[in-house]
Amino acid sequence: MWLPFLALLLLLRLSEGINTCQSIDLDAQKSRRIEAVRGQILSKLRIRSPPEDDDDPPSGSVPPEVMLLYNSTRELLKERTRLAESACERESSEEDYYAKEVQRIDMQPPRTDSNALQPAAPNLYYRVVHFDVRDVDLINSTLVKAEFRIFRAPNPQARASEQRVELYQILKPEEDSTSTQRYIDSRTVQLRAKGAWLSLDVTETIKDWVSDPENNLGLKLGVHCPCCTFVPSTNNIVPNKSEELEALFAGVDDERLRQMRKPGQVKGQPDFSTKTPHLILTLLPSDRVDNPAKKNRKRRAAATETTTCSRGSEQGCCLRSLYIDFRRDLNWKWIHEPKGYKANFCAGNCPYLWSANNHYNMVTLWLPSNNMLSNCRFRHRALYLLKKKKMMVQGENCG
Repeated sequence: MWLPFLALLLLLRLSEGINTCQSIDLDAQKSRRIEAVRGQILSKLRIRSPPEDDDDPPSGSVPPEVMLLYNSTRELLKERTRLAESACERESSEEDYYAKEVQRIDMQPPRTDSNALQPAAPNLYYRVVHFDVRDVDLINSTLVKAEFRIFRAPNPQARASEQRVELYQILKPEEDSTSTQRYIDSRTVQLRAKGAWLSLDVTETIKDWVSDPENNLGLKLGVHCPCCTFVPSTNNIVPNKSEELEALFAGVDDERLRQMRKPGQVKGQPDFSTKTPHLILTLLPSDRVDNPAKKNRKRRAAATETTTCSRGSEQGCCLRSLYIDFRRDLNWKWIHEPKGYKANFCAGNCPYLWSANNHYNMVTLWLPSNNMLSNCRFRHRALYLLKKKKMMVQGENCG
């Protein structure tokens, strides 16, 4: 008679143990997430409180050079992301926790002879660009990366369809060396295709220029040319003649680009005035190098495989989308671009199989049945606290 009653009590007790999760408060979790992002941004910038701002700044008050730097950085980041995706990179090192500083240095105007009646014609085989890096401070900062960016304009009159353009650092001539240039990198470009930016790593070159300004003789863009060619008719090997550089670059070949424009047609003509060759320097100030919070991790599954929230998963654990508007959510008016930040986060109740109530039972299943008891005496050990820095990343997966 008592057995059915005991079985009923056991079932009720089991159901209570299973159903211990409380309903989640998404509004409260979003508020906590927003405050966490607020603190992380200030921490990465090494400031305790945001700068004071009285009123909304008037529209268009951002200096043009600041917007030019922002647009260049944004284009560069998009290009890096595209290259990483095309290379199928699955593992990478996270960037340093603290924010870096980005500096843009435009190309110096071409050097002209004031006594010449007309400007000299550009060299048919190579182009030379110069930069002034004397203001780059590598005493109080560390140069993380330097990239040379130049915009290739389309050349519909090109005879070849593509060329391999090589970048060199011009060297000082020395008595014991015949080399006058050092190879840096190369790109194969489509000459008639739509214009596009070329980015090449020149970190070591910039470090050399800053350490010894006399070494700053400029960068040289030329065409890859094999040393010799075999001539079947004469059965001889002869030195190659230099191939003309048919790739056109904004800021370097402006006169030739103007000559290629159709006379009288203004509408639809490309504008290369904002596409000057430049350097993008990524610097890490010394006060942010002392305690860098680097963290290596494997990237999780792609975003297409992520368990995002659906209509039937309001209470279950899934990826919640959250866009933080700096002005609306943080009441910050001192950040002009970008307008906000995607700070997706995971929230919800875990399935019973992986809940805390069932965790002990799952662990004991893996313990050996004849597990021996330890006969070692206890020993006092110091308590170590591990502090982990949270990275400013967009949530892509729950796990």
